[in-house]
Amino acid sequence: MGKLIDSSFERLIQEDERLKAFNDTVPVGILVIEVESGRPVYSNQFFRELLGADGDQVLGQSWENFFVDSQERENLMVKFSVEDEVRNFELRLRRTDGEVMWGLASMSEIPVEEESLLLFAFVDITRLKSAEAAIQHLADHDQLTGLPTRRLLQSRLDQAIVRADGAEAQLGVFFIDLDGFKEINDTFGHNIGDLVLKETANRLADSVQEKDMVARLGGDEFLIVSEEQGSQSAESIGKLVLENVSQAIETAEGEVKISASIGIALYPDNGLTPEELIKAADNAMYGVKKTGKGAIAFA
Repeated sequence: MGKLIDSSFERLIQEDERLKAFNDTVPVGILVIEVESGRPVYSNQFFRELLGADGDQVLGQSWENFFVDSQERENLMVKFSVEDEVRNFELRLRRTDGEVMWGLASMSEIPVEEESLLLFAFVDITRLKSAEAAIQHLADHDQLTGLPTRRLLQSRLDQAIVRADGAEAQLGVFFIDLDGFKEINDTFGHNIGDLVLKETANRLADSVQEKDMVARLGGDEFLIVSEEQGSQSAESIGKLVLENVSQAIETAEGEVKISASIGIALYPDNGLTPEELIKAADNAMYGVKKTGKGAIAFA
């Protein structure tokens, strides 16, 4: 493809049987685009299979229609205009059935007389991206309860603070520690203890709105981030959490009851960063522990 040719790219492919065989068997999607019109003038069999399309569907429209995000295509073209060649640029294409494919795209110019053509090559990495997403989910979520961990909490709380700033609103951070959980583990064993943690996680999620976040910090400590909450609303949520958590839990060993101590910090009154808010709520929770447990307190 590097030599100068005096006929169209498609004619070259058809006339050179070795090149045609290569393009139809290589596990890389190949598309040749006419620069001026953005119209594909050639696609190999693998590219058509990736899209789930026939030749007419591929060649009969602008290549812009294959992209999930027009901004990704723009970024690709900007990079190409600066570097004259692109290698392993991560982007998404959409199949004819609507499914999205992740891939590594490479692009270079094809020196053809009287034509200005681009070679676009696409390697499907959808399975790899799915595996990466699964691994990331495992890293960001507690294996017992399925709740976000402290790592994901930090990022989500940062985002919530940005939204609160934009809306000039408050948000509530609730630090929740279960009272007497160690005694449950010691008395009934870790299997029952795990059941209590899972049921508590469900009850915490049921106590807040879907847009709010419940996370497990570790052990018997949980955190709730509730957006657009002033002190009165935060107090109502705290009381609802106390009520839900205190309900008996049915286990193989009979009913188990537990309570919680809750510290509440409000943004921006009690802190401006995730660390400051969590620490303020944590301190308020310890204040509850010292004065009798099973209650809420504001920072």
